Amino acid sequence: MKILLSDLEKKYKNISGVLGSNFFNNYSVDWLDSIPSTMTIVDENIKKNIINKIIVANFQNKGQGRFGRHWESPLGKNLLLSVPIKLDSRKLNRIPVISTISVLNTIKFFLKRDEHIVIKWPNDILVNDKKISGIIIKTFSSQKYSVVNLGIGINVNTELSDYENFDFKATSLRIENDLVFDIYNVFYKLIISLSESLNSDYLDIFNHWKNNILIPQKNINIRNTETSKYISCKPIGVNSEGLLVVEKENGDHLALTSEEVTFHY
Repeated sequence: MKILLSDLEKKYKNISGVLGSNFFNNYSVDWLDSIPSTMTIVDENIKKNIINKIIVANFQNKGQGRFGRHWESPLGKNLLLSVPIKLDSRKLNRIPVISTISVLNTIKFFLKRDEHIVIKWPNDILVNDKKISGIIIKTFSSQKYSVVNLGIGINVNTELSDYENFDFKATSLRIENDLVFDIYNVFYKLIISLSESLNSDYLDIFNHWKNNILIPQKNINIRNTETSKYISCKPIGVNSEGLLVVEKENGDHLALTSEEVTFHY
């Protein structure tokens, strides 16, 4: 099913922000029923130079996570999408900050509160220490510009029974507010938030992100994905590029991207 963003703008007048100078003005939306993965379709589209089509799915049975992890989402209950974004290669490092703060703002809008909603570095949104959203970023680069495949999942209408077999704590907009939400409404607000973040002064976005980032408070083992070796490090913050800064046992500091490390407590 094809969806026009302009039609959603007319329907959801309660959403703050307007399309106007929307970054996604020339994009189309394919809202599909059941597919293996939205990321896979956008990957293929980018290789064909189709970089103005958002893919949304009601269900995917091979959803992609970091480091090749796969997961499934209950049919029709959550927002699952991938968005291609073309940008100057010099601004590529801004996408993790822009994407997570956009999702954070969307979730806060529907929960109508700010407290206990944080970004867990690098790509998860937590509500009361439970995961409500995850983000994955894949990059196709050239010398002049890059195209990002931005995958986003937001738990919208899942119930507690949907998480009985999960090995981590999860929640949804429905669980937190005891309401059933219109997924199209959530999608439209997310696109508005992404567009506003992409068009805003990056320093303002970064400061907002930094004020909402959750850094582990205890020592963690970090695995270098190239050597597969674990080293014990103390997280001490994030730098101006959004990289995780850790201190090794010998006192040296490292700045790490999400692609370089995985957490092992």
